[in-house]
Amino acid sequence: MKKKANIKIDVDSSENREPEWMNPANDRKTPYTEEELAEFAEGIISSMGDTEKLKNMIEKEGIDKVKEILIESFRTQDERNLINLDVKGSIN
Repeated sequence: MKKKANIKIDVDSSENREPEWMNPANDRKTPYTEEELAEFAEGIISSMGDTEKLKNMIEKEGIDKVKEILIESFRTQDERNLINLDVKGSIN
């Protein structure tokens, strides 16, 4: 007769914890690089390139202009980007 393995079940397993990407301690501390912003824009275009609105925008503005628009949009939404820094008082 085989002996059953003693298996310990952790009640607080990963099923009950939030994923690591939701942990605020893992939040990015620096702004996105220009290369990362360009990669984001290309990802949006490749994943949504078949939508009517994006097709029309690319047709009207051109692919390079659409990339610039997307990059600027990402940049303005990144709270760590210097363009979003709100300085109060003198910085000298």
